[in-house]
Amino acid sequence: MKCDEVGPKMVDYLDKNLSDEIREEIEKHLGTCERCLDELRDSQELLKLMSQAEMIKPPDSLRINFYYMLHSELKKYAVTDPKDVKTIPAKWYRSVSFGIAAGVALLICGTFIGMLLYSGLVKEKNRNEFALLHSEVNALRKAALFTMLNEQSSSDRIQALNYVDDLENADEPVLDVLIKTLNTDKNVNVRMAAAYALAKFADQRSVVDSLVASLGKQNDPIIQVTLINILVERKEQSAIKPIQQIINDKSTLIEVKQVAENGVKALI
Repeated sequence: MKCDEVGPKMVDYLDKNLSDEIREEIEKHLGTCERCLDELRDSQELLKLMSQAEMIKPPDSLRINFYYMLHSELKKYAVTDPKDVKTIPAKWYRSVSFGIAAGVALLICGTFIGMLLYSGLVKEKNRNEFALLHSEVNALRKAALFTMLNEQSSSDRIQALNYVDDLENADEPVLDVLIKTLNTDKNVNVRMAAAYALAKFADQRSVVDSLVASLGKQNDPIIQVTLINILVERKEQSAIKPIQQIINDKSTLIEVKQVAENGVKALI
């Protein structure tokens, strides 16, 4: 094994995430390469310092301001014409067997569909086959959504919610699992991702009613701000009551109250 092969594997070697065969090759190389051995020692020292560093938790007010500014920036780039929407491929956060299988299947199906479209082979006799392929891709996305939302890792569950961006429509089971995730998931970032996923289908009355109902249940300031912004953007009058309740709640953070008060003013 050469130096340029050992370097990228150094952290995995220290974390013992490599196979015995690769570890033996690296250790054999380290026995003859002083430069890589020095790099190993530096990496060990860095990881030691990181483990000893005190974890400082930022105040809730800082988190609120960050997400509020982030939402404001996203609004600047919002588009109203579906033709202008560009799908940004989601990044994998960690290796999951089902996710990889679904991703490969989606890639194969997507490539084949693209070949049919751009080669001009999609004619009347091929429309049924194209529709079938399109349906199968959507089925894979839904299967990935349902399966990965049960993963232990919050990053896996967020990845699952990214599949919603590629769905043209959401049936009742999909909406139900999104609503359940919004209301019950233990991770605030997953719940926020579920809220934005539901917002895509906010033209359906049942979805809007669910978002309004969820606002009255949420205690986390980040989710409160997220839902307020979504509902205010839709000019949803039924959201005034739960927003007012948040304003009247003495335990509500001042930053959330400011967002809520601005929201009420926009809706009245």
